[in-house]
Amino acid sequence: MTTRINRRKFLKVGATASASVFIVTAASARSYAANEKIRFGLVGIGGMGGKGVNVASGEQIVAAADVDENHAAGAIKRIKAGFPDARFYTDYRKLFDEQKQLDAVWVATPDHHHFPATVRALEAHCAVYCEKPLCHDIYEVRKLRELAKEKKVATQMGNQGHSGEHIRLLCEWIWQGSLGDVTEAHIRPPYNQMDFGSRNPGKPAQPPAGLNWDLWQGIVKEREFRTGIVPGAWRGWLDYGTGLLGDWFCHNGDGAVWALKLHEAETCEVECEGEETNGTNWPHEVRVSWYFPKRGEMVPCAMRWSSGIYNDYKAKPMPKTIDPERIAAVEKESGAYYGTKGTATSGWWMNSARLFPETFMKEVGKPRQVLERVKGSHEADFLNSIRTGKPSSAHFEYSTRLTEIMLVGNVANLVRGQKLAYDFRTGKFTNSDKANALIKREPRKGWEFGYA
Repeated sequence: MTTRINRRKFLKVGATASASVFIVTAASARSYAANEKIRFGLVGIGGMGGKGVNVASGEQIVAAADVDENHAAGAIKRIKAGFPDARFYTDYRKLFDEQKQLDAVWVATPDHHHFPATVRALEAHCAVYCEKPLCHDIYEVRKLRELAKEKKVATQMGNQGHSGEHIRLLCEWIWQGSLGDVTEAHIRPPYNQMDFGSRNPGKPAQPPAGLNWDLWQGIVKEREFRTGIVPGAWRGWLDYGTGLLGDWFCHNGDGAVWALKLHEAETCEVECEGEETNGTNWPHEVRVSWYFPKRGEMVPCAMRWSSGIYNDYKAKPMPKTIDPERIAAVEKESGAYYGTKGTATSGWWMNSARLFPETFMKEVGKPRQVLERVKGSHEADFLNSIRTGKPSSAHFEYSTRLTEIMLVGNVANLVRGQKLAYDFRTGKFTNSDKANALIKREPRKGWEFGYA
């Protein structure tokens, strides 16, 4: 091939590229990859954002933004040492206003900033890696799915287990019928993460030195600073985080959604029981149950998230739809999948997938491979998607629906006393005005971008 493909045009070939386009771009990708670097903008570089700094340091860091200069101090020092021309911002809105030559953006902010940062990146035709969960609200995640499909750029959510071997083994066992008809899946957070995210509304205080509290709040209605929010306990606050469910479902529930094709469902019902919110923080001691109708060849099934006392089946027994002995045997795993022929389990971040008991696993053996394996890390898969146009493993077409299912559960967390009915086609609850009022929140003045 003698025709040179424009660098900018090449980088924007997205996760939904056709096979014919992929063949053309792949032919030129080798020469591009050998000679040029991907130009990154980083939004959030402290804490989890350090991973983005690591990945982008192997490419080219053009600009970075963080609202907390102390929390990000180490990352700023590293970036300056490797990329002396990189620009730094406190307000990432200014980064997008001024930096017009970016190829990719890495978003590692608190949950309530995921959408405002990611929607700006997509509108700028940049490839985007966003940490999980993709969004705070249902409206946001549906908007990202629509926009990513339109812009055709490489995308990836930070649920690393989706690129692993074991989630693929689980899918292949279930799809080839090893478990029979899977009628129920149970999902849990790690036992040592039950205090992850504050349940305490805190006390009024002065923001830490170096933190721009106004910018940290972003789209959220302005409020006084309180203890128990930064640097990480914001995960338990209704306004900023998505609670235990939001933190862990996109990891540990990924196998149920993919293997049972729950992301293909057109409708579901959902209900929640247990501890209720104090009006400021997400509850921890809850069970959320989703009920999905038939999806192609997949039979109707229930998926249950259990945390706190609901994580202990002896203290709070599960519904009698599954043999209690089978439940007791796998109660320490993060995921369990109950079929008419057998049971499968998986660990945290979708590792250690296996069949239960061991005799059953030996009898069935390794499943027939039907899914392509990811070469290298989850993050390298994103870089490869940018360079080749081949979809990444957790591209937004899939990961937005995974996140949407979780967010539907969080609405049930706030609307108790009835089984909510949700329509994935319209993005609405069909039997609750109260639930529909929680689908989208109005942004603060100056943060309306993407919410129109």
